[in-house]
Amino acid sequence: MSGVTPKETSGHTTRPTAPLIPGPIEGSAVVFIGMIISFAFWLIGARWTIDGLVVIYNWFQTFFHASTLAPMPPSWDTYGKLFVVPIAISLVEWFAPFKRTHGVWYFSNTPHWLIWGGIFLFDWYTTFMGLSVDPGADAPTIMRQIAASTLLSVLLAATLTIGPEWMARGMIDLFKAVFGIKRK
Repeated sequence: MSGVTPKETSGHTTRPTAPLIPGPIEGSAVVFIGMIISFAFWLIGARWTIDGLVVIYNWFQTFFHASTLAPMPPSWDTYGKLFVVPIAISLVEWFAPFKRTHGVWYFSNTPHWLIWGGIFLFDWYTTFMGLSVDPGADAPTIMRQIAASTLLSVLLAATLTIGPEWMARGMIDLFKAVFGIKRK
């Protein structure tokens, strides 16, 4: 033996995972671009949520034998009037009934869960219904394929329901981490 003993490796052999926090300039750029992307996808989801609202409205009109239906696709005026609905939905979704702080999960009471879950499902369903509408022969091929495929509509509706708010929250958390902002 050469007198060299093997190194003890029963503990951690690699550096623990540490969050990668960019500097203020890089972090601000990432946050700015991330928020633009988040807002763009939120607008896309809001558009299909409004389309889904019109589809559901027309279903009720048909169910009650009403003589007129709302035009599909809706006019810009209709989008302008109904734009408050996706905003209200996102405000409810933003305040989820659960939160993790310093590694500990906190959960809200049952009524908060019921309202939040109901609004989340309503948002997903209206987005799904809006995506499922036949966009017409002059629409891009991808839009016709999404409308024709239930699976694609389900997945895209889920992504547009969860994604923008999730990404915006991540960008806000990154902004706070970059500038060392602590919550009171």
